[in-house]
Amino acid sequence: MEATTEVDFYTDMQVVLQMAKDDGKTFNAYDILLQKLCNKEEKADVVIKLLGDLEQHVTLLTQDYQSLVYLIMGMDWLDRGPELITAYKAFILNLVSAQTFYLKPLVRKLVKSFVPDLTVLSVPESENYESIRQKLANDLMHIHSLLNSLSQLVPVTQLLLGPILEEYFPYINKGVLFFEYYTRGLLTVSQYMPALRLQILELLIKNMLKLDVRSSRLDINTALCLSDTLKEEVEDTQFDVDIDSASGANDKVAPGISKEAKETQFNTALPLAGSLDAMMSLCLDYIRDTCFTSGKLDWNATKKLYRELLSIFDKYIFLTHASCHVQFLLFHVCSLKEALADGFIDYLWKKITDPTNQSIYRQTAACYIGSFLTRAKYVSINTAKEVMELMLKWIHKYIDQTGEGVLHADIAHHGTFYSVCQSAFYIFCFKHNDFMQLKKGFKWAESLNFQRVITCKLNPLRVCVPIIVKTFASATRLHQLAFCDTIIERNNRYFLPVAACTNSIEVTAFKQLDSYFPFDPYLLPRSSSHISPLYHEFQGSLPDEEEDIDEDVDDFLPDEEEEPKPMSSSMPKGTSDFLAYGISPGFQHG
Repeated sequence: MEATTEVDFYTDMQVVLQMAKDDGKTFNAYDILLQKLCNKEEKADVVIKLLGDLEQHVTLLTQDYQSLVYLIMGMDWLDRGPELITAYKAFILNLVSAQTFYLKPLVRKLVKSFVPDLTVLSVPESENYESIRQKLANDLMHIHSLLNSLSQLVPVTQLLLGPILEEYFPYINKGVLFFEYYTRGLLTVSQYMPALRLQILELLIKNMLKLDVRSSRLDINTALCLSDTLKEEVEDTQFDVDIDSASGANDKVAPGISKEAKETQFNTALPLAGSLDAMMSLCLDYIRDTCFTSGKLDWNATKKLYRELLSIFDKYIFLTHASCHVQFLLFHVCSLKEALADGFIDYLWKKITDPTNQSIYRQTAACYIGSFLTRAKYVSINTAKEVMELMLKWIHKYIDQTGEGVLHADIAHHGTFYSVCQSAFYIFCFKHNDFMQLKKGFKWAESLNFQRVITCKLNPLRVCVPIIVKTFASATRLHQLAFCDTIIERNNRYFLPVAACTNSIEVTAFKQLDSYFPFDPYLLPRSSSHISPLYHEFQGSLPDEEEDIDEDVDDFLPDEEEEPKPMSSSMPKGTSDFLAYGISPGFQHG
């Protein structure tokens, strides 16, 4: 009886499918079909034969056969040989071309497969770890091959895919490997579905920002210091073992900490920062692979990617305060050609001088332009010189406009002015020696007329970050361009405690500019290799520092020990704004 069922089962698949409509009280060939397809121990040749027979009758596989189709979608088709993989793909493509209502659940299944079973990677030290990773990479290649074929066969696939990719994006508490595999999957999709690239990059950057703002610089610095301390301890142990080995006491040498072990330690200590680091590394690799063909820069591809990243920057990154690392994607792209860096500077300068922008956005743009010009090695000194001219011209015209109407420093009404001043001071702190080495550099620096800026009634030295004020005062005193010490001492007297005050004097809370500079040192260890060659660190010693301090100071701004305070908000409606008109014609690289 069982043999007869087997013969009937193989001879006519149409008859087998019709048996699915029986009352279900008897065990028939259709039940055998389901049993064989869900059995992982079934021979691959049998499954291939079944898929081939079903492929000839895909027009019969209506919604009445959802249980059969979903069983096939969920079967283990990647671990049973290349012939089964080929048969499975052929069946799926024929099925979807005939029954399009199976497209959406199939796409969902493939997207979920971007992240494999990560338990097999839980022991990196195992002997077959690399072979497992290679097997997973091959499986993902077949998944993307099928998804690509689907998009070509059924163009509506791309419309369905975008929302599904966002739906299955990992929550922030998922592990580093989860984020790594899903990010790699999204970037691979963007390569064979270029129409979705902007949407995919937006999705990635939005979620990277969530990780970034939850990974404080203080926590990352602490984790890195602990890792360095452990490394020193291992090196000390190595030294002791070497001495023992030399004396014949020990023939074995203790191994040092590998790069992979350091990454594992960092990811364990700070899983959110570790996930961000993995995503940044993959995105930076993607930028390189997209912009270069056979080792040469593809200018058209680079321009297109730059425009997409700039639009995402404007929509998400620029509006996110206290992000530390995600903005370095644009920093990296701008390094590929001078025109891109000039375009980014021009974009920021237009934001500063646009009177329709809110004050907080103009201040943010000022922070970005100051940080970018000081930190990007690839920005020429002539470009920095031109931007400084624009900034000081704008500052002097602003002072002219305010006239005698200003009584004291007031961030609430003049926040953009103070932010531009602080950025100009910041740039000069970093580049004053380079400026002076230019032809007629001293004469040019004199023409900036810093003395007028610091002595105006707006008193920018009072509200700028103290360490920037001290360093700027030291630099201008060195070159005899401005003398800030008297003003600084007078400003410091505002902070002296008093025994009492009369009720007739209204005491207002003093505000200081935010010390947020978006391109402060990059801390993520895995992806830092992409940024370090492009990054300029502060060289020299700080004011009032001991002479024996190492001159390679990482950054002259102090470490953040607490959450950064928000910048001053924009003016209330109805208050007159002295920046009612944009003054500068905009940045143009000569």
